[in-house]
Amino acid sequence: MIDKTLLYLDYTKLLELLKNYSSIQYVHELISSLLPENDTNLIQERQDKIEAVMEVLRWDGKIPFSDIPFIKDIIKRLNIKDSLLEISEFIALSDFLSVCDSVLKYLKKVHIKKQFIEEAIKKINPLYPLTTKIKQTINSEGTIEDTASYELSRIRTDLYVYKEKIRNLLNRIMESESVAPVLQDNYIAVRNGRYVVPFKPNFNQFIQGIVHDYSHSLKTSFVEPVECVELNNSISIFEKEEKEEELRILNDLTEYARKSLGDLEINLDIICELDFYHSLALFSTEFDCIRPEISNDGSIDINNARNPFIAISKKEMTIPIDIKLDKKKDIMIISGPNAGGKTAALKTIGLLSLMSQAGLFIPASGRPKLPVYSNIYAIIGDEQDISMELSSFTAHMMSIKDIYNKIKGGELILIDEIGGNTEPQEASALSMGIMDMFVDKGCKIVVTTHLNLLKAYGYSRPFAINASTVFDPESMEPLYKLTYGMAGYSNAINVAKNMNFPDEIIEKSSKYLGAQEHMLNDLICALENGKKRVDEEKDKIKKLREELKDKISLIKQKKEEYFREYEEKCNNKLLELEKELDEIKKEIAKKEKASIKINKERLSRLKDKYVRTESKKQDKLLIGDYVTIRTLGISGYVTDIDEVRDIVEVITGNVRTKISRVFISKSKELPKKDVYSKIGLTSNNNITPELNIIGFRVEEAISALSKFIDSAIINGVHKAKIVHGIGTGRLMKAVKDYLSDEKFIKHLRSEEGNAGVTVVEFI
Repeated sequence: MIDKTLLYLDYTKLLELLKNYSSIQYVHELISSLLPENDTNLIQERQDKIEAVMEVLRWDGKIPFSDIPFIKDIIKRLNIKDSLLEISEFIALSDFLSVCDSVLKYLKKVHIKKQFIEEAIKKINPLYPLTTKIKQTINSEGTIEDTASYELSRIRTDLYVYKEKIRNLLNRIMESESVAPVLQDNYIAVRNGRYVVPFKPNFNQFIQGIVHDYSHSLKTSFVEPVECVELNNSISIFEKEEKEEELRILNDLTEYARKSLGDLEINLDIICELDFYHSLALFSTEFDCIRPEISNDGSIDINNARNPFIAISKKEMTIPIDIKLDKKKDIMIISGPNAGGKTAALKTIGLLSLMSQAGLFIPASGRPKLPVYSNIYAIIGDEQDISMELSSFTAHMMSIKDIYNKIKGGELILIDEIGGNTEPQEASALSMGIMDMFVDKGCKIVVTTHLNLLKAYGYSRPFAINASTVFDPESMEPLYKLTYGMAGYSNAINVAKNMNFPDEIIEKSSKYLGAQEHMLNDLICALENGKKRVDEEKDKIKKLREELKDKISLIKQKKEEYFREYEEKCNNKLLELEKELDEIKKEIAKKEKASIKINKERLSRLKDKYVRTESKKQDKLLIGDYVTIRTLGISGYVTDIDEVRDIVEVITGNVRTKISRVFISKSKELPKKDVYSKIGLTSNNNITPELNIIGFRVEEAISALSKFIDSAIINGVHKAKIVHGIGTGRLMKAVKDYLSDEKFIKHLRSEEGNAGVTVVEFI
């Protein structure tokens, strides 16, 4: 295949058109390399894959290809040892794997899964562990999560504390009356990574400090007071440690991703391949393309063939043509008037042949058949080359000679206006000799011509067939259709006559035309009239077919209505079953509620008995005594005693807790460190017990919360508070999710004005 042929037949334009249906830039390169093939197995494999995707489009719609990050460069970096991926690259990996997951779930649900789709489902691996690890490490804002490592969490906590300290210190300095005369503005700035204050240039008369920057006007000095140097130094150290820890985390994540390199490469290949064939299928659907069959006998049979680019320009006004070339025919000679569609027919034959050999579907109807040619060559348009001082005829002949020297048999040769631009008699003789030799070499040839001798050649040679573009003799307008078995005539004199040319010019021209030319034109005209009658009969048959098609369509419509009604009945039945299931759930809930009430009463009786027994054995407590809170199993020391209400204040870990005296025992041992030391609980009705879990990991928080809820229920607490803070929202969500599943909880809400505290009311 030579580049000029692809250009002449608009195949390169077709590839550009196909790119518009693709979602991945890399697939554009694959489409650009999509060339016609001679291997029938490869052609049919492409057709099978396009057909598989077209079935998906037909029954389930487009595959969800949107915003697909192209990770080929990321995969290349992962292949380099010790390379480190950036945060943006991890986000791209995560997004790509999300697309893989969406495509996989979509393909699993499609109604018709042909082999290509089944293979894609087997090959795609969404790599859920890698996606989860990336999302746990990097948030949607493109920063590393505090929870990515314990060390990072510690560093950022210390960094936050020191930044608060320096802000408070700088605020105190700015509020000081001694520095007010030299304070340029009341805000804290950061210069060179140091926290500074904007002072006037003469600041050093009132305060000592280091200048880190000046304003453009030089009226403002950004000064680091000497009191802040140590704090700024500490902040710089923490920031350096933070960056080092972030790099370590990214390195670990890169190594983790590198373990999935093989699966990532397979995923990329299959997603690109799916998008490639998805593009070809979308084009085929939009242009009503169908799968062509490969004819082994060299024949061409295409009904209602349409050139895609004519369809784009004329849309519904596009007139399809039938392309027929019997296996016994090696030459098709297309003739007819100027602007009658000869070149368009020639280019349509060539373009559809290229599309078929590229494995594409073609815009046609029925069951089109095309052979696989060893090569396709086209000569279309004016070949004049001024730079080489070649005339149009000479350049035309040079192109034919170049093709003749290359062919080995089995090629398709397309020549527009063969033998044109020279004397008709010699041009006809030369053209017939060229066609004879191409046939002798085993080629198929399609040519267009105005030469009457070539039309006679088409009638006289058994391996040739004439085809004419149809022309309406009354309106003198071309109909852009092909009629086989007869030659067309140029009809130039009649066209001029219809344009109201002077009669004397028409008469003179007719005399010069000659009797033989008139006879040939009259013969052609008679043949066309006979063909017109045949076409009328065909139209009647076509109408009958349309009626039959309408009936079939009606049957399909009824079938669809039946399926819709059946589906609606099934849905209604499903709704009834769901309602019945809800009623059953409500009955079970009522029984559980009654059972809970009975158990609570029993627990209350045990509690009363337990409290009376313990009250007799209470030890005398003093401030500073080490004690154990029996209901929680934690230890602390006494800081205050309310003798009137019999309430004791105990410090457990970092939390100060008030609790009834009856639940406390003296302890001889020092209190042990407890991960749940932030739990606070009191059974006094006037005090709402609290559980402070700020800073806990989710697993620790849930464990502490479970223990706190159990104790609250046993102690008959009616209402409690869970202090979890807001932060990233993960701990708050985990707490609310856990409490939502607890059956002993009557009501759950956030504290008014403070979303970081959840208030729980028990049954």
